[in-house]
Amino acid sequence: MKHNTLSESGIIANDGKLRLPMDRINAFTKEHKGQRVIVQFYAAALGSSEAQRTYYKKYIVPTIRQAFMELGERKSEAQTDRWLLENYPGDKEESEIGLGTEVESGGQLSQSQMSDYIDWIKQFAAENLNTYIEDPRTI
Repeated sequence: MKHNTLSESGIIANDGKLRLPMDRINAFTKEHKGQRVIVQFYAAALGSSEAQRTYYKKYIVPTIRQAFMELGERKSEAQTDRWLLENYPGDKEESEIGLGTEVESGGQLSQSQMSDYIDWIKQFAAENLNTYIEDPRTI
């Protein structure tokens, strides 16, 4: 199935060169010979909560959304985010709002909650969606 979007996560090495998973990028470009591409880059400090949130919103959610589409289930990115959070068995309460208040989006989780959440998504995607999510420890 030909896909029109690709979300990937990479790193800018100390030498200033961008490191990306070229096997997936090359497979995508082979499917779209002669077409125009629009590229958008987001940079965030390694290990920061901003890096986690950007990784989640710009890489994980679109990747999971695409996996659902391949299975014949269409979801928007917001629906995918909600579905993941609803099915996540871990802690999803936001302490700043008050005890017992659940967050409404994965991006609202604390940094430690987000780490567990991303680990769960990675395992869930591999086992149920035949989809690889890059190791979250790299962010």
